[in-house]
Amino acid sequence: MDIVAENIEEYVKNLDEFAKSALLETFNIGASHAATALSEMTGREVNISVPDLKVVEIKNVPEIVGEDVKVVVYIELGKDFSSHAFFAADYDDVLRMFDVIMGNPPGTTTELDDMVKSSFMEMGNILISAFANALSQFLGITIEQTPPALTIDFLPAILDLALADIGKFCDYTIILQTDIKISGVEFEEHFLLFPKPEDMKKILEKLLGGLA
Repeated sequence: MDIVAENIEEYVKNLDEFAKSALLETFNIGASHAATALSEMTGREVNISVPDLKVVEIKNVPEIVGEDVKVVVYIELGKDFSSHAFFAADYDDVLRMFDVIMGNPPGTTTELDDMVKSSFMEMGNILISAFANALSQFLGITIEQTPPALTIDFLPAILDLALADIGKFCDYTIILQTDIKISGVEFEEHFLLFPKPEDMKKILEKLLGGLA
């Protein structure tokens, strides 16, 4: 589908169910790879799935993901797919995840010390990298990644970096519900993707063309 530049935002906003399903399928492949890597890293049984994908206005992201303090791993993607990628988790969930991974009794960890931060940043790095690699391999494109960074703050403040960049081009973002189960303990977190709209359009056209 050939569209003019000013309609790219509408294109991203109005993704049809087939396009969303294709993206979900790709991200679930990445989630499976991430789960395997995390299982090997932690020695725990890890399952990760992406049951839902939403394209929403950026201003509505806090309403969906939560307006309380989040712990967020950030990676900038580049080359054939330019995007800001965030893996966001509730503060208390990060503490619980660490206890489960370490085999501690629930509630043992009460603050985000350097060890907890390092553990969560590695988890976020593995997850975002697996998602990016799934897209890269499936579509035959190159996606470069910056080293991960970790931030703890209210979500609107964390997203300011992406808004300053992507907000110039598009008012919409992609939210992936990310369900994580570690040793039978379940967590529902979110992966946020702020792609450059023209790159998102190219990705989708290539993805849908390959499935047609």
